[in-house]
Amino acid sequence: MIKKSIITIGTLALLNSTTLAVDLTTCVGCHGKHFEKPAMNISRIVKDLKEEEIRKALNGYKDGSKGGSMQEVMSRQISKFSQDEIEQVIKIISTGKIEKNINLDSNKTKKEIPTIVVQTDSCIGCHGVTFEKSAMGYSRIVNQMSKEDIVASMNGYKNGTYGGDMKALMAGQATKLSTEEIEAFAELITNIPN
Repeated sequence: MIKKSIITIGTLALLNSTTLAVDLTTCVGCHGKHFEKPAMNISRIVKDLKEEEIRKALNGYKDGSKGGSMQEVMSRQISKFSQDEIEQVIKIISTGKIEKNINLDSNKTKKEIPTIVVQTDSCIGCHGVTFEKSAMGYSRIVNQMSKEDIVASMNGYKNGTYGGDMKALMAGQATKLSTEEIEAFAELITNIPN
């Protein structure tokens, strides 16, 4: 069964890791600045979890015993942390002092994007939850494409100038999206943590 997913884009910070004790920079793109969002509309809301629930989830992602469709994505994120750092993450989330553990790259600034909701439940069956799959063995892997390439291909599907064998199927999907929604979709996909 494909889980319903909604991509919501609000204020995205173009982020970079520097020298924090525990850097949660890559987490906020999916979970929200205060861990208030269900990541990819699949996860539980982390800020509402008890410390033991967060500990069990993080350790499960690290050892591979937890995660479902998000196991691969979360495992890559959690593998960066030692056990002591995982305990720090738990305390940071539990106390709500998250912003002190997020870095902005000094060469970039916050980019304000109007909140736009894009339904992705019809996409993830073929492309994967994090757009990590080649749809039906034909498509490029979307999360490896540049924002410009995603926008160009979606607009090409929409106006009939792009597509090959999947042209008719994808045209039906792309025509549902406005120019702003295509831009927002591409922005989010290119900011999914690797």
